[in-house]
Amino acid sequence: MTMFSVTIAFAQKNKPVFEQVDQTPEYPGGMPAMFEFIGKNLKYPKEAQKNKIQGKVMIKLIIEEDGSISETVITQSLGYGCDEEVTRVVKAMPKWVPGKKDNELVRTSMVLPIMFALEGKSSK
Repeated sequence: MTMFSVTIAFAQKNKPVFEQVDQTPEYPGGMPAMFEFIGKNLKYPKEAQKNKIQGKVMIKLIIEEDGSISETVITQSLGYGCDEEVTRVVKAMPKWVPGKKDNELVRTSMVLPIMFALEGKSSK
């Protein structure tokens, strides 16, 4: 019996991940709410500030059928703690409205760009 339940869990985890869907996943409240969440939660790493590091971190994530974020991969790195900070904030996000394909909820992958800029930022 235990072997059977493990097999079911394994099969669900290996469902296909779609990049193109009929309805893309949506952060609760839309993009403005997502930018607000990131703005409130993202902390500029001290090492990046000290070295005047600015730029974009690209993070690929998988949004599950229940809206949770299950996997993240940095596809464009800045280093100096920025990648780890982006990963931390993305994993702390609330559940998304999941993507749909053929009117069914599906696992969906997407890439988010997160910018780090020193202009107008106060040191923390």
